[in-house]
This record gives sequence, C-alpha cells and structure tokens, in this order.
Amino acid sequence: MSPRTLPMPTDTHVRIAVQVALLVWFVHGLLTPPPGAAALACGLAGLALTLLGVTLLDGRPRAGAWTLAAALASACATGLLAPATPWVVLVFAVCGFAAARLGAVASTLLLVAAAAAAAAVTLVRGRDPVELWNVVGLCGMFAYVRAGRSRRAAAESERQRALLAERAHVAREVHDILAHSLSAQLIHLESARLTLEAGRYEEAGVLVERARTLAKGGLEETRRAVAVLRGDAPAPREALTALAEEYRRTTGGAACTLTVSDGPLPLPPEAALAVVRTAQEALTNARKHAVGADVEITLSCAGGRYELCVTDSGGTGPAPHAATGGGYGLVGMAERAELSGAALDAGPYGPGFRVHLEGPLAP
Repeated sequence: MSPRTLPMPTDTHVRIAVQVALLVWFVHGLLTPPPGAAALACGLAGLALTLLGVTLLDGRPRAGAWTLAAALASACATGLLAPATPWVVLVFAVCGFAAARLGAVASTLLLVAAAAAAAAVTLVRGRDPVELWNVVGLCGMFAYVRAGRSRRAAAESERQRALLAERAHVAREVHDILAHSLSAQLIHLESARLTLEAGRYEEAGVLVERARTLAKGGLEETRRAVAVLRGDAPAPREALTALAEEYRRTTGGAACTLTVSDGPLPLPPEAALAVVRTAQEALTNARKHAVGADVEITLSCAGGRYELCVTDSGGTGPAPHAATGGGYGLVGMAERAELSGAALDAGPYGPGFRVHLEGPLAP
C-alpha cells in the first residue's frame, strides 16, 4: 500500500486559513475580558460589516467598498471605546481585502482613512506611542498585497500573450499548408477541366494524376507541419530542394534554380523554419500570380547572418488563380520573420517579384 501524500496548499487555502485565524483572534480578544456593551456592539458590527463587504466585492464592488468603509468606522469606534481590544485586526483586514479586490483609487482611499484613523485613536486614547507602528505595518501589508496582485495580473497577461502567439503560429502553419498544396492542386484541376473540354483526355489524365500527387504531398506536408509545431525544425537544404523540384513539376517545366552556400549550416530552428516557409510562400505566390515564371532561389550564410532570396522573372500569361487564398501570405511571412529576429522585404524586382529574408544565425 503506497503512502498517502498531503495535498499542496493553494493560495485560496492560505487565504482562508489567514481569514479564519484573524476571525478567531479578533473574537477571542473582544470577549476576554468582555468590554462594555457599546464597545462589544461596535466590534461585532465591524466584524459583520467586514464579512458582508467581502461578499459584496464579487458582484457589487461599489457597495462592497462602502460596506468596508463602514466596517472601518466601526473598528475605530471600538478602539475609542475599548482600546485594549484587538480592534486594529479589523483595520488590517479591511485594508487587506480592499488592496486585494478593489481598484487602486478606492483601496488607496481606504488605506489613507485607516492609517489616519489608527493614528488618531492611538493618540486620542493616550496609548503607548509604539502602537503607531501599526500604521507602518498597515502600509507595508497594503503594498505587499498590491504587489502580489500586480504580479498575478502580469503573469495572466503573459499567459494570454503566449496563447495568442501560439494561435498565430498554428494559423501560419495552416495557411502555409493550404496555400501551398491546395493552390497547386487547383491549378492542375482547372487545367484538367479545360483540357477535358478540348477533348484532350490523355493530357487531362496526366494533369489529374499530378493533382493526386500534390494531394499526397500535402498530406506529407501536414505531417511535417505537425512535427514543426512539436518543435522539430526542417532541414533547409533538403526542404528547398524539394520545393524547387515541386515547382518545376507543377508548372510544367518552368525553371527553378537553387543555390545554397557552404556557410555555417544548419540554421537555428526558428531561422530554418522561417527560411523554408518563406520560400514555400514565395513559390506559391509565383505559381499563382506569375504563371510560367522562372524562379531563382539563393540561400547564403556569412558574417553571422543568413540571407534568402526568391526571385521570379515575371509571368508569361494570365494568372487565373491570383484571387485564390485569403491574402495572408505576406503577412504570415512578415510575422514569422519578426519572431525569428529577421527582416523581410518583398516587392517588384525588374519585370518580376523578389522576396528577401535576412536574419541572424544566432538564436
């Protein structure tokens, strides 16, 4: 039989334990020895108002703030009537709940009122001046609670930012797969349809077979994308070689030359992914917007930086599929470049179009 382990306490457990301890401390100090009836009534009223104010803070923060202010007044009245009671415990509780649950302005106003009231009660009743340290402790407790609240808010903000970044990452991968694979299939199927209408059945069969090959390649690309999402980066040289070969095959023989320098490869994972996806998107755009264009791909590494250029010669015919896709290609390339610390420049280059990516080799 395995030994049982105690559950780890959470922040909620700690908070409840502190609240119960303060409640027991206050009630015990208030009743031993019992103060006068007026002091007892003020103390119990302050305790009830504190519990009520904490309850109201969840759904009605304004009402909760006013209730806590009334609880603070009752606590100070208890201190004036019976200064030997632990009335200051309620003051700390009110300020602590306000710091943890109210906005900066409302909680600070309550702190100022509580500090002034605690000092006034101590001085008016002629208590030992050392009790003025309660004011210092009150401010320190308030600052600690507010700082913890700020840390939790920052952690939640960071979690949301990471979640949005991961969603954007997945969206880019999905776009790259669909734009690259499906657009090529669409071109072949459209060509097959036109060929069938012209009665060239054998040629149409070849085009359909190419579309089938592209579909199989799309499935492989999906598997590679899943591997990338799990942290496995592609090898740039092999991936660019496959992309160039696919471009030549799917465009019916258009030239696609690849030049890779003998620099310090392999690239870091983020850089390798940016290079492959940028080249893939550039070739997809060339296939859609520059039908029949020859393409030149160069990847070089020198001086601690890598550089990718994908340049097409311009289309030789109409681009019937230029409107396909959602227009996220260049945006996705720019986002990916920014995430890897690279710079992307894309625009007309002579009669054609050039995509230029440059970034550091160090991660």
